[in-house]
Amino acid sequence: MKKVQLDTIQNGAVLELFDEELNKVLANIEDQNTAPNQERSVTIKVSLKPDKTRKVGEIKIQVSSSLAKIKPTESFLFFDRDSETGKLAAYDDDPGPELPGLKDKDDAPNVRKFPAAAVNS
Repeated sequence: MKKVQLDTIQNGAVLELFDEELNKVLANIEDQNTAPNQERSVTIKVSLKPDKTRKVGEIKIQVSSSLAKIKPTESFLFFDRDSETGKLAAYDDDPGPELPGLKDKDDAPNVRKFPAAAVNS
């Protein structure tokens, strides 16, 4: 009778399951949307459950991986009052025609005009 070894349990199922989870980890490492230096892992759990005679038992193999989370994306939102409802709304781009505090070019009290530079002849 041959003793159990990791590579012989269930005709090598552990190795197949490990390979499958390792491929998930490698794909996660390659994914540009994850943090490059975050730790990933592959866990093999072997559970043995003997019956009441202690001569026979069940074996359960679980292989799982812990992957890096997808990095959040960042952007800007603009807030303004909705012209129809009057309630605050969020917009992907600036809903206003101008920056706050600036008026039209012709009537811009917050914009200072500088005199033209003198040209030496």
